[in-house]
Amino acid sequence: MTRPTGPLAGLKVLAFEHAWAAPYGTMMLADMGADVAKVEQPGLGDHVRAWTRNDLQGLSPHFLSVNRNKRSIVIDLKSGEGLARARDLARRADVVVENFSPGTLARLGLGYDAVRRDNPAVVYCSVSGFGTSGPYRDRRAYDLLVQAEGGLMSVTGESPERLAKVGVPVVDIMAAMVAAFAVVCAVREREQHGRGRHIDVAMLDVAASVMAFNVFSHAISGEVPRPLGTAHPLLAPYEIYATRTGPVAIAILTEAHWATFCGVIQRPDLQARPDFATAPMRVENRDRLNAELRPVLDAWDQTELIDTLARHGLACAHVNDVPAIVGHPQLAHRGFFADWEMAGHRMAAPGAPWRATAAPGPTPPADDRLPAEKPGADTDEVLRDWGVA
Repeated sequence: MTRPTGPLAGLKVLAFEHAWAAPYGTMMLADMGADVAKVEQPGLGDHVRAWTRNDLQGLSPHFLSVNRNKRSIVIDLKSGEGLARARDLARRADVVVENFSPGTLARLGLGYDAVRRDNPAVVYCSVSGFGTSGPYRDRRAYDLLVQAEGGLMSVTGESPERLAKVGVPVVDIMAAMVAAFAVVCAVREREQHGRGRHIDVAMLDVAASVMAFNVFSHAISGEVPRPLGTAHPLLAPYEIYATRTGPVAIAILTEAHWATFCGVIQRPDLQARPDFATAPMRVENRDRLNAELRPVLDAWDQTELIDTLARHGLACAHVNDVPAIVGHPQLAHRGFFADWEMAGHRMAAPGAPWRATAAPGPTPPADDRLPAEKPGADTDEVLRDWGVA
């Protein structure tokens, strides 16, 4: 496949990375055209290559999800020759991204202070669970743990006794997105002022930042936010409801929408009831409201209800599983999924979640470079391109 082009074309990114917390972010940079050289260890490579029972000979779903458009190089950081090669690459890099345990690369002479001595304008980004300093610095951090430590899990699930984690490694992904954004901002600063920067992204900080609504709510009301399943703390009806043929997500945001909704389901009496007159009252009386709504909605066909609500300008959605999103007509229209063949297996592959304009009109990103089937598949090519012996 052709190598991607884009606004970051020509930017050299050296990635000492594994798992998801950095790789998703460097994939975003690669999708924008950056030349991302992913450093893998000899033999095993990134340990998530085989981190699943659905492994395709070193191409696990976890690995495939965050490594498109990168080139894989193998460097043995435990050998003097490997360290010398890594330092040579770091001297030539515009950006270095790493998510090793804090202090690991510094001990190898590849930390920010060592790299910037030879490469003063380098943008260096460290992604870790708790940051490069502080009492939790050396604790192990996985997405589950940071969802718990950062408060997300306290508002996710059915009740305080039945908590749940988000079904994808959401903190890993959000931290990686923050890292990619910060890197691009630092590259822009370097273009203007000629100086580099060390970026320190902590997953805990990211998790706490997305709890902002709940933090402010607690500060104002004094109440501790609790999980509500699929419901909303300030709006009702706003959750998942059953129909005769499947679940439907319904979100009523305004009083005008509430009036329309009551008319669509042929229950104008609900709008007239004083205990349902405003959103705060419907939230306070949510159980009573749902006791009225559920028998009505149970009688509807799922698709008919969604089509009817959407036709009246109301917010609603299917609760789609993976096969449904792979076949989703809107995603197909936007060309979101690509067709990959790897290790003899054909699959629909998610693409970059952005589209940009270019004459004569909107275009998707360039064709994907598929993840390297074997660790180090691109070592010679990268070394040649970066001018390293």
